Amino acid sequence: MFYRIGNLAIRSPLSIRRPRRGEECLVIKTSGSFPPAHPSTKAALTVLKRLKIKKEAKILDIGCGSGILGLTAVFNNNAMAIGCDVNPASIRASMENALFNQLQNRFHLFCGSANAVSEHFDLILANLPASVHMQMFHHYRRLILMNHGLLVVSGFYDVQEAYVEKELARKGFDVLERVEVNASAPALTSECSCTWVSLGLKNRDL
Repeated sequence: MFYRIGNLAIRSPLSIRRPRRGEECLVIKTSGSFPPAHPSTKAALTVLKRLKIKKEAKILDIGCGSGILGLTAVFNNNAMAIGCDVNPASIRASMENALFNQLQNRFHLFCGSANAVSEHFDLILANLPASVHMQMFHHYRRLILMNHGLLVVSGFYDVQEAYVEKELARKGFDVLERVEVNASAPALTSECSCTWVSLGLKNRDL
């Protein structure tokens, strides 16, 4: 695995390709968790790159998988992040990747869901199937820091986008960025499309 998002190169430990001079680099192992090169992940990383995230932000990565979204946000913004996932294999993978990139002191993990979180965050990351987003909308609103906290959602197709965006608008989120990636990939849902979408949003006072 090797790909670039702007000036950030993301590679597996086994890749023979290396970053160019001047590029930043994250090394990510999959270890049985959600594939870090999935098009929905690439879309979310592109949105994340475009958003203006304040330095030393507090970040929550829901359904962290390999930890790639949380680690990228921490790496680029001198931030602190919490990652959670209901799959123990994902937590192990995220811990391993945090250690591999020497970010273990800034990326803290636990096995469980957003139900266990009560803090407020400047940025929430969620690369999840549309059906799971449906269960999470109230958590995004509950956990986001007021006064323009940011949210990145991904993991759904363009045919599901209208519903996701409508429900997030009802929870007080406005779209700032939209990225789509056209690629055939293992489906996260039963919907049929080859266009994956990620949205970057900010909250507003209701």
